[in-house]
Amino acid sequence: MLILSITLGVLLAVAVCLLVLLKRDIRQMSAKLGGIAEMDTNAQVATSTYDKSMVALADSINNTLERNRRDSHEKARAEADLKRAITNISHDLRTPLTSALGYLQMLEAYGLDDETRARYLATIKGRLEALSVLMNSLFEFAQVIEGKTEFSIQKINIGGVLRSALSDSSEEFENRGFKVEVDIPDEPVMCFCDEDALQRVVQNLLKNVYTHGAELLSVSLAEIEPRENGCIIRIANKVDGLDELEIERLFDRFYTADASRTSKNTGLGLAIAKELTERMGGQITAYRQRQGDSPLVFRDADVLVMQIQLPQ
Repeated sequence: MLILSITLGVLLAVAVCLLVLLKRDIRQMSAKLGGIAEMDTNAQVATSTYDKSMVALADSINNTLERNRRDSHEKARAEADLKRAITNISHDLRTPLTSALGYLQMLEAYGLDDETRARYLATIKGRLEALSVLMNSLFEFAQVIEGKTEFSIQKINIGGVLRSALSDSSEEFENRGFKVEVDIPDEPVMCFCDEDALQRVVQNLLKNVYTHGAELLSVSLAEIEPRENGCIIRIANKVDGLDELEIERLFDRFYTADASRTSKNTGLGLAIAKELTERMGGQITAYRQRQGDSPLVFRDADVLVMQIQLPQ
């Protein structure tokens, strides 16, 4: 009985000590959490015990803190993007509208000859057409991100879509003196997508090339091995100021490398391409290809490559 009493006493003492240590740990963790919440630091909570439950609790708290920090950073970035977008949209819409109003006021002046009046009217028409393009881009983007664009996903010949888009843009590239190289297989390359949406995606990428690119364009199509992984479209071109280009932001909403926005470009074309591609189950990325890495026309230049991967 004496041994049993001593044993029980020791166990009770150990339990009390553990309880005291756990209560101290909980108080310390609570104080630490309060400090983290007040100071908004990257600190973490810790436990000085080896109790599995306390260790698991500390890990759970730290994981929650990390998620909250990521969410907070993402929210701050989204708010900054929204403010920038509002500023950019306001500028994009105001510029052609203000210009058109200015020429209208000049048209109201007396003594204008027919040639000057015709020139002013042509300028007003051009400004209003630019405004219409901006409004249409905003409307299309809103439709896409709100999920109002309907898709008919089926297997289609991707090469046919690429040839059609290139044909539609051929005059633009010819007028700008581009050298165009095409590597599209003669045999059908079948992948799942919406034909109209893919046509829009490719057109947006090509428009980005002839608007911001220079000299060279390469368009290629290839199946991924194994074939069930789909196919890849690559659109590559030279870009002036490639070193300053934030390639990782190319598909961000309202991003434009034109800081002064003199090109009257909303930066929505590539964002629309990204939304449409992802809603079709594909992926779209951009990267820099170094000199000498390409077997095509770009052996002597660094180029920007935009890549679309579609499921097969």
